[in-house]
Amino acid sequence: MFEKLKHNTNNIYKLPVGTKELSSFATTIFEFSSDAMLILDAVGKIASVNTSLCNLINAEKEKLIGKIPDFLFGGQTDISSYKNFIHDLVSNGYWTGQVFARSKTGAVVPMEIKFSAIYNDVGEANHYIGICSSIYSYISKMNELPFDPNIDPLTKTYNYNSFLHRLEHNIHKIEKDMSVLSLIYIDIDRFKEIDNSHNYLKGDEILKNLGELLSNSIEKSDTVARLKADIFCLIILDIYTQESIEAMAEKIFNKITAPYALSKDIEHVSISMGVATYPISGDNPQDLIASAAEASKKAKSKGGNQICYHKSLNDIN
Repeated sequence: MFEKLKHNTNNIYKLPVGTKELSSFATTIFEFSSDAMLILDAVGKIASVNTSLCNLINAEKEKLIGKIPDFLFGGQTDISSYKNFIHDLVSNGYWTGQVFARSKTGAVVPMEIKFSAIYNDVGEANHYIGICSSIYSYISKMNELPFDPNIDPLTKTYNYNSFLHRLEHNIHKIEKDMSVLSLIYIDIDRFKEIDNSHNYLKGDEILKNLGELLSNSIEKSDTVARLKADIFCLIILDIYTQESIEAMAEKIFNKITAPYALSKDIEHVSISMGVATYPISGDNPQDLIASAAEASKKAKSKGGNQICYHKSLNDIN
C-alpha cells in the first residue's frame, strides 16, 4: 500500500503512482483503524483525523479539520512546544515522542506519537501522518501508581513543563544565596539511526536507562528532565567554580558513554553535551536553556561524543 522511499531511512512514505484502488483501500484503513491517526498538511494543520482519534480525545471530527493539533501538547506544555514539534517535523521528516494530550473534556491523555512525512512525486513533503496510542494503561501497570502529569512516563524524569518551573524556582533561590547554577544539555548522537537499525523498543530502552543513570548521578536537590525525544537536561546546584562544573560534567559524560551503559546490545552510545552556567550564560530560564542547547549543537557539529561549554566562570573579571 505504501512504498518506502529508498533514498531515505527516516520512515517516510508515499503512495505508488497510479494506484487508485490502493489509495481507496488506504483511506478505508485510515478511517477504520483501531489506532488513533491524523494527517497534517504541509504547514502543520489537521487535514484529516480518523474515528479512533476522535474517540480518544472526545472531539468531533469537523471541529478539528483545519486547526493546529495543539491539543496534543495541552496537558504538558504551552504553545512553544507545538512550534518546536512542527519545526522538528518539517526539518527531519519525522517526529516521535510521548506527550500528555488534553481531551476536549479536560482530561489528560498520555500518548505515544509517531509522525512521518508523506512525499509527493517530486519529492516534496506535502503531508505528515501521525499514529497516536494511549499509554495510560501501560503507565499504570508499569508503575502501579496513579498517573503523574509532571513526570515523563517512559524515563520517570521530570517533563518539560515541570523542568521549567523547577528551573525558575532554583534561579530565584540561588539569587538569594549568591551561588551559581549549571545546566547540562544532553543530546544522543544519531539516535534516529539507532531506532532505524534496531526498533523503537531499543530506543525506548536506551532512553529509560539514560533517565535512570542520570537520576542516580545527581544529588536530591538537583533535577533531571527529558525535554523531548532523545534530549535530556540537568539542573546542577551547589556549584561554585569552573573546575567543579567540569568535573561534574565529565563524570556524567563518562558514565553515559561507558561500554554497554545504556544497552546490553550496543557497546557505545555517544552524546553531545552542552553546559551553560547561570548567570553568565543567561539570566532567565529561556536564555539559559538556549545557551546550553547551543553548546550541545557545537559539540555535535564537531562530530559529537564530546562536551562543549557555553562560557567559563574563569572568564569573569
